[in-house]
Amino acid sequence: FLDEIGDLHAASQAKLLRVLQEGEFHRVGGEQSIRVSVRVISATNRELASLVAQEKFREDLYYRVSVVPIRVPALRERPHDIRLLAEYFLEEFCARNNFKPKTIAGDVYPVLESYAWPGNARELRNAIERMAILTTGEQLTRESIPVEIRVQRDGSARSSVQEARASAEREYILRALEEANWNVSGAARALGMERTNLHKRIRALGISREK
Repeated sequence: FLDEIGDLHAASQAKLLRVLQEGEFHRVGGEQSIRVSVRVISATNRELASLVAQEKFREDLYYRVSVVPIRVPALRERPHDIRLLAEYFLEEFCARNNFKPKTIAGDVYPVLESYAWPGNARELRNAIERMAILTTGEQLTRESIPVEIRVQRDGSARSSVQEARASAEREYILRALEEANWNVSGAARALGMERTNLHKRIRALGISREK
């Protein structure tokens, strides 16, 4: 399984194409070809056809990996999946970290289901894990929901809400960058975002590293 294939550099794209076409590869530092017989499943959040048009993704590789394309709708398009995913992420996180099993309060779901989730399932996983870490009791409550998700989108207070959300998002991203020692790729993974999208948000929010 190859995740985020749309982010491969040109050299890596060429190597992958050779594996798919010729069924062989060289180990790093090796000279002998190694034969392989594999089936590859790849995934990306990016539009590969657009990258091909921009000459950022090889056209021949595109046709190799898109034999049977499967489009997974964005999380905002399938809010009915959020409850199941949230419960699964929580159960998996607690088991992996030897936490006592936790549950999710019923009034949490409407908030999660009304959020746009620009980072899709990765962002939801990140939010659930964050809530689990910050919750000392056995149930994740509405108060434990990250503020950038919890803010109301009330029309009469849209400006102040947008400001509050921007401030919360800035703090959220800044904390992730600091924890990743200002490695954007590492912070993007922690936030469940694409690296390019995180760069855009950093610029838009005026985030910079203090010297």
